[in-house]
Amino acid sequence: MRRPLPNDVWRRHFRALWRGRLLWTAALIAGSAAPALGAFEDLGAGARAPGMGGAFVPIADDVYTIYYNVAGLGLLERPELGTSYSLLFPGLQDGSNLGASFVGWAQPLAEGRNGTLGTAWNSLTLGNLYREDTLYLGYGRRLLDLGGSGELYGGANLKYLRSGFGSFPEAGNAVPAGGVVGAGQSDPVLSGSRSQSAFDSDAGLLYRLGKNYSAGLDVTHVNSPNVAFAGGASDRLPPAVKLGLDYRSLLSNLVAEYDTQQAPAGGPDSTFTAGAERWFPKTFLGDFGLRGGLSVGTREYKQLSAGLSYRTRRMSVDYAITLPVGGVAAAISSHRVALTFRFGRATEEEESLEMVLEAMKQVKAGERVTLPGRDDPASASSRLAFDEALGQARALESQARYGAALERFSLALTLAPADKAIVDRYGRLSFVAKQIPELPNYQSDPAQASLHIGILNYLAGDYVAAVEKVSQALQLAPSRKDIEQFLSLLEAATGIKRGLFPVAKSPDHQAAVSLTRADAALEAGRYDDAVSLSLEVLRVEPENAAAWENLGTAYFALNDFDSSSKAWRRAYEFEKSPAKRAQIDDTLRQVARASRKQRAVRPSAPPLPERVSLTPKEIQDLFNLAVDHYAKREFSAAKEALDKILAADPDNVEARKALRRIVNEEVP
Repeated sequence: MRRPLPNDVWRRHFRALWRGRLLWTAALIAGSAAPALGAFEDLGAGARAPGMGGAFVPIADDVYTIYYNVAGLGLLERPELGTSYSLLFPGLQDGSNLGASFVGWAQPLAEGRNGTLGTAWNSLTLGNLYREDTLYLGYGRRLLDLGGSGELYGGANLKYLRSGFGSFPEAGNAVPAGGVVGAGQSDPVLSGSRSQSAFDSDAGLLYRLGKNYSAGLDVTHVNSPNVAFAGGASDRLPPAVKLGLDYRSLLSNLVAEYDTQQAPAGGPDSTFTAGAERWFPKTFLGDFGLRGGLSVGTREYKQLSAGLSYRTRRMSVDYAITLPVGGVAAAISSHRVALTFRFGRATEEEESLEMVLEAMKQVKAGERVTLPGRDDPASASSRLAFDEALGQARALESQARYGAALERFSLALTLAPADKAIVDRYGRLSFVAKQIPELPNYQSDPAQASLHIGILNYLAGDYVAAVEKVSQALQLAPSRKDIEQFLSLLEAATGIKRGLFPVAKSPDHQAAVSLTRADAALEAGRYDDAVSLSLEVLRVEPENAAAWENLGTAYFALNDFDSSSKAWRRAYEFEKSPAKRAQIDDTLRQVARASRKQRAVRPSAPPLPERVSLTPKEIQDLFNLAVDHYAKREFSAAKEALDKILAADPDNVEARKALRRIVNEEVP
């Protein structure tokens, strides 16, 4: 992109302006003569994007996207009004007043299902001496829904450009001695028309992959409009290309963007910008945001950016400061303020965020989360989402990623009612995650493996087994201060002392590792691997109740109900906890019921075609159909849809997990 001049250059030419040498300044701003700067520079809009150095092409999720990447209009689901004012390079010695104003409106059609129309006005003024105005009319919408591969959005702008000079006395139009025109003669550029206009266009694409990644492409000045003042002259704006990548979460963005355009003096003029923003929600108060950016580029260009924000459901206030740091003798910052209003119903993402915060507040206060019940038809989808989030939390627990599991558990609590047992488990997980966010080497380090098993026992409410396993971990690594500290806290929390357990003389390291790997295999749906790993443990420790439980679970998932029943009976035999034995007893009844169903004579399901080939979209449609049937408690229909997915894609982890959850619910 063509960047604004460094402050020392602005200062020199504005000083020349006030001394009456208008031609130089006119040429620099309007692009009619000098190569240093062109008309209709990319000076940014709003204050949120400038706070990240202008890296907004792959984010493009508010009304200012009409300026940065018009394709982002397709993301908007409710009307937005954005206004901003920018004070550029204040404090110049000649008292120059350079400012930019922006007003934009975005109107989704059918809540965005038919795309979004946008219109905006952007203006750059230098006192009453020079002015540029740009009018935008844009449209953006989703072009392709690629299912699991993401969504592609596209958009285009039609723009009307107009620039002009104020009225000056003839003396003010004189070219200084040494100029191209003779000394004292009138400037031929300013002797004619004092304004010009042209039509311009932009185009953009935005690709969103899942909930966390996006890429953007924006091309401005597609038709290279001619913005020369003098009749018959040519001063065309060269197209500018911007490419960006963004990683986003519910509360943050990490973005990188590359911009390039033909420089006024020829050759490429490129900039690379890295930016970030983070929101800090406060229940009932709104969200507070911080952001920053660093830009580097050709012609020794360097710029730092920073910004802050406050937002609610209906409005947001943004501030940004940008500071050139390359090639400037006395750097002068620019300041931007923006005010944005949103109308209509809050989006699903905004409501979800508020639900998360409120539920976390209730849980920390020891209150029960009260949300729509399972029997409420309107809450069926929420309950399904709850089951999915809870399943993800359990999977992360099994992978020893306790901090990440706590985040998913927090989300689960916002989506469906949580009974006392689940809230209690959340409290135990909070205790663990605070002390040990994760155990990255639990599959290879025997001490971490034993510690991980102890933590899983603690999360399940089996405090005796938890203290025993964590004690064994400390025996394996007596110099580990973190294990010693956690064990002390665990003793205080459970009231169970490590002295109750005899010191193991030669604990088997490999058995501990195999047991944790079996847990991970179960969560990933690799039941054959879980069987093999559990048997490895039992060859060394035949009385290991946890290994028998894993074996019983894996056999059940493989529909080998007889073997599952035998394994669970051995687990019952070696289990020491009365509460756990009661749970195993209930599990044995479920296995017996499943075995009876398997033996019952009933019509078999119609066979699948010999050759099953499904596109990613067809697989996604089948998965959505299964979810709908599940929400209506129509388990047979849901299983049929999932079986079709697995026939075409046997490695589909999500379908396998969903099928396992349905089987577990259907058996009782």
